[in-house]
Amino acid sequence: MDSIDDLVLVGLSQRTAPVAVRERYTVQPEDADGLLRQLIGDESIDEAVVVSTCNRTEVTALGPDGAKAVARLRSALFRNIEEGHLYEFRGVRAVMHLFRVVSGLDSLVLGESEILGQVRRSFEAADAAGTTGGTLRPLFTQSLAVGKRARSETAIGEGSLSVARVGLEVAARALGKFEGRTATVIGAGETGLLAAKHLLSVGVTKVHLLNRTLDRAEDAAAELGSAVHPAPLTEIGTKLADSDIGVVCVDAPTCVVTPGALDRRDLATRDQPLVLLDLSVPRAIDPSVAAMDGVLVYDLDALLPIVEENRTGRSRAMEEVGSILVGEVHKFLSLRTYANFSPAIEELKTRFRQEREKQLDRVTSGRATARELELAHAMEKQFLGLALSQMKEGARHARSEEALDRAYRRFLEELGK
Repeated sequence: MDSIDDLVLVGLSQRTAPVAVRERYTVQPEDADGLLRQLIGDESIDEAVVVSTCNRTEVTALGPDGAKAVARLRSALFRNIEEGHLYEFRGVRAVMHLFRVVSGLDSLVLGESEILGQVRRSFEAADAAGTTGGTLRPLFTQSLAVGKRARSETAIGEGSLSVARVGLEVAARALGKFEGRTATVIGAGETGLLAAKHLLSVGVTKVHLLNRTLDRAEDAAAELGSAVHPAPLTEIGTKLADSDIGVVCVDAPTCVVTPGALDRRDLATRDQPLVLLDLSVPRAIDPSVAAMDGVLVYDLDALLPIVEENRTGRSRAMEEVGSILVGEVHKFLSLRTYANFSPAIEELKTRFRQEREKQLDRVTSGRATARELELAHAMEKQFLGLALSQMKEGARHARSEEALDRAYRRFLEELGK
């Protein structure tokens, strides 16, 4: 089994890079399979998982040489990026970071639950592509269990805000009250539907729901109620002209809201600017739209002040999740160390079996009764169990939980947490 120090994680997130940088390094779902196969086609990488969301793109990988694996990931995904925007973790720190991500501790919105499903889908895609193995498969399987424990055993997810709700709080500071307003939501995916629900809950009376596939918008509208009106993307201009706020939540390689899509005469006659909220990465609203008169544009980076407010008073939950995380890292390393004993365990079983037969022949001259055979097998099983228990205990103490807790606190200090 490879050394844990050859486990690497390289990426960027809202913590290290603005949206203008993050959008250049997103990996679309349809491109993930080809990228994964390309990565493990190189001799420096044996296993790989790519996680790409609206706020992060990172790759966890394993190879025969960790330094070479890092160099390969940098050249394949993060070429020409400014050094300060990228983070790199090796060994135990890579495990700690992944567990923090899945627990919601490293999210834009503390404790948000969407990341759990996003990591699960990324892992399943890598597993289907054949790029996970004896290290990343158990690592990601356990990470998902860590995420579930964090939310079921602590208050980290209680009252946490979704990206969509935080975005609407930002918009409210410019728009004022939502009661009686009309909104357009572009994108009928998970975030788009959350935005539509939040808009209705705060008093918006009419929501235009646009989607590339009209059937999807119609199905969603049927679930959300009569205040939601489905429409195709071709009607962006007319629906925004009828709206006070537009929320864009799409996964597309190019912008869907451009200056040409907006009615300048409508914008010039408004009592209040049209508020546009871009929750997409890459950004789906052309940056030049922000320079137009009568429009206010907010992207994900504009959410940071409210996100920091949301963290206030959550220190106890973060400490509790940290304790769970340290214990789970210890468990992962212990199981990994014990797995390294597999050849020795097989050898031990063989030696015990040989010694049993040798001693039976010596004592019974090769004429053991059924009762004697039964006792010999029972003794072998008992002694083998004791030996394996000692090996497991040794694996558990190979790296103490106290030492891992100290390492985790140093890790947080370096992250500035």
